[in-house]
Amino acid sequence: MSLRIPAVCLALLVAASAVAGCARHRTPYAARRGAIPAPSANLNHGKALYDSQCAACHGQRGVGGPVGPALEKEYARRSYRSVYAILLDPAPPMPKLYPGQLTKNDLRDVSAYVESL
Repeated sequence: MSLRIPAVCLALLVAASAVAGCARHRTPYAARRGAIPAPSANLNHGKALYDSQCAACHGQRGVGGPVGPALEKEYARRSYRSVYAILLDPAPPMPKLYPGQLTKNDLRDVSAYVESL
């Protein structure tokens, strides 16, 4: 016995699959409903911190480095709060920079910068 699917249903199924699988139609995390943006973050300060504290491992502009993974399009994988939490209490080999070298405001700014990559 063969299963017959009406042409309209088949066309809708194919179209939905194509859109779902196409990266350019995916909504960045920051634009998703319920996403919480960085509160009053200073991206220029975040970039300066990233350049001095993170780029050696994660590469300039987050392209990946000798130790750290690429952070480009991190907004598609993690929320601002998630990035902030990682910086607050990182897993080795990432260095723990707070408290000590960075303040909570610094963490806010660099987290927002990472989300902007």
